[in-house]
Amino acid sequence: MSHRRPPRPWIGSTRPVDPAELVGPGGLTEEVLRGDEPDPAPEEPSAAFYWSLLSDERRARIQSVVDARLQSITVVLDRLLDPHNTAAILRTAEGLGVARAHVVAHRAGDAIAHRRVTQDAHKWLEVEPRASGAGAVEALRSSGFEVWAGHLTPDARLYTELPADRAVALLFGNEHEGPAPETLAACTGTFRIPMAGFTQSFNVSVAAAIALAHLTAARRRYLRQPGDLSEEARVLLRDRFTLLAARLARRVKSRR
Repeated sequence: MSHRRPPRPWIGSTRPVDPAELVGPGGLTEEVLRGDEPDPAPEEPSAAFYWSLLSDERRARIQSVVDARLQSITVVLDRLLDPHNTAAILRTAEGLGVARAHVVAHRAGDAIAHRRVTQDAHKWLEVEPRASGAGAVEALRSSGFEVWAGHLTPDARLYTELPADRAVALLFGNEHEGPAPETLAACTGTFRIPMAGFTQSFNVSVAAAIALAHLTAARRRYLRQPGDLSEEARVLLRDRFTLLAARLARRVKSRR
């Protein structure tokens, strides 16, 4: 059995994201999610200091990721049973440029994600733990989101018909039970992904990948730009990514 590679401080290639790939038709428990992230040392240099040490290529990579972040598309994971599924969805969401995810544990104290599956992608996301699916839905709707649950109901929309001209959250419920009745009642509506084979449904992580990939691309086409963060939010996120990358790089170096 080969040794597991150490986590990389940067996800993906170092090539900056081409905006043309993002716009247009071509286009865990809290301990698991947060507890292993090192606290900054009191004497740690500023983000500006680390930024000054980076190569032009690395700076371009960071900036391209920041510029492509979408805060108007998010995902809610409601009581998923398998932490591998949660981790896979978080990894997909981060890779598609989603800025934040909301996670409801299956039971209080349960692990909700697996780091070997996220490959540290969860560190680059804002992961918001939620007490209940219905509570997450109500909070999102009060902040201007429509929340659409993946669920087979007679009036479920095709995933390709979800709106791209407004803020949208996609909710995925427990693999066996689906979203709780009170969660569904709080949602804007439901959506479905059509099946062309004998298989009745996709794995929840695959369903999330299909729906999120379509919706993020549609949202970027509507916006006519890769991301939607304000200038102030982009500066803050760039500083956060710079500091986090420096800490992860130090951890990898210390293990060698």
